[in-house]
Amino acid sequence: MIDESGSVGEMLAESFPASQAVYLDSHGQYRVTLWRKCILWMVGSYLILNTGFEMVRIPPVGAGIPIGELALVISLCILNPLTVIPKMSRQVWLFPILVWWMLALSRSLFDTTVDGFWSFRDASQAIESLYLIVGFALVNSIDNARYFFSWLRRLMPVMAIYGLLLPFSKSLQVLSPSIPGIDSGSTKLLFQSTDSATLLLWSAAWLLLHEKRSDKEIPWRFPVAAFLVAYAAAFGQARELYLQILLLGVLFFFFRRKAATRWYAVIALGCLLIAGIAATGLGLKGGKGHEISLSFMASHLESTSGTGEAGTESSAKGVGQRIGWWRNIYSEMGQSAYNEAFGLGYGIALTDFYGGEGKITREPHDSYISVWARLGYTGAAVWLLMQAGLYHSWWRSFKLAKKCGWIQAQNNLLLLMIFFFFMLIAALGEDAFEKPFGAIPYYLFFGVVLRYGMLLREEAELQH
Repeated sequence: MIDESGSVGEMLAESFPASQAVYLDSHGQYRVTLWRKCILWMVGSYLILNTGFEMVRIPPVGAGIPIGELALVISLCILNPLTVIPKMSRQVWLFPILVWWMLALSRSLFDTTVDGFWSFRDASQAIESLYLIVGFALVNSIDNARYFFSWLRRLMPVMAIYGLLLPFSKSLQVLSPSIPGIDSGSTKLLFQSTDSATLLLWSAAWLLLHEKRSDKEIPWRFPVAAFLVAYAAAFGQARELYLQILLLGVLFFFFRRKAATRWYAVIALGCLLIAGIAATGLGLKGGKGHEISLSFMASHLESTSGTGEAGTESSAKGVGQRIGWWRNIYSEMGQSAYNEAFGLGYGIALTDFYGGEGKITREPHDSYISVWARLGYTGAAVWLLMQAGLYHSWWRSFKLAKKCGWIQAQNNLLLLMIFFFFMLIAALGEDAFEKPFGAIPYYLFFGVVLRYGMLLREEAELQH
């Protein structure tokens, strides 16, 4: 039931009949329902277009309903959550998830009476975490799981090619249509580069997870991965990006030793490429306007401690500013036992900082602190328990796939884990979970992990 390549499609095809949602046409090609296609197109758009696509809403002027929330409502009407959610309990501890939804969503509804529309905006992670249900239903059969992972692998080169436009994004934005802002200004739909560098890293990691099919295969993946990593670091110039590059090797070390060796070799080759660029004396600059060099990157990473050398003073200053925001939140939380237990709520800005366009910064650039500030120690504890349950479910599925020797299943799970890992790192210094282009794929992919784990477990039980 399983070939030597570990194809999960072959492994499970006999155990699961073709889903009603996926069927074969007269040429033997798989076709998928319109709903699944729309969901995957939307998620792909969130990943690639990031900041621009999160502004798409119905109607396009005024408050409107974001496209992600509209798709969520339609999906929940189609899927019947009361049928889907009990099935999830077979793979994950549901209690903290249900408490999280009840606590966060009820608090956001209550806060609308005080702060109106912004309560829903600030509760975006709570709302978008319902994509767990959508992801779980998305791969309700092995055919649908095979279609999903095939889609994800087709998306990787698209993300990589689009990410290569990173240094030209500002110039290209003049070609993009604009979407009106909610209160003022407008946002370019295309060529936003908020997450492009991280997606380049994800694409590079995907290349390293590939298993050679024959000795004649051209080993082009390694140099291309090194180029993508060097390109992302050189033009992305973000501190969380450097951490993602360095710490991904640790993740590989625990779950795929060969990939860890390849990854650190990729980093070494990437450093040589960057050093070579700096040695040319051309003075090329990255996306943040700083000259591309290893010395700048080291200084930039060092600025995380709040100290910076020439060229990184503003980054170091930003660390102190964020710590100031966090201290103010801690002070407000301590004003009453209720605040400590249940937080400051949704609808209020968590900082008093106004950006260049005169817009207040609503989140303190740390998703962990945002959860705690909004819902107190109670909400933070429930959120952490939910996350722990999701990652434990992933670990059980990966361990099962490894025990059964299902290589492709391990690669599928690792590919999603890399995205989760990058999100956890980004959330340390950004509002990663409060942005739809991060939260929607994160929770939908975890829903996929839960259902995929069920498929693997059921097949393992049949084999034994």
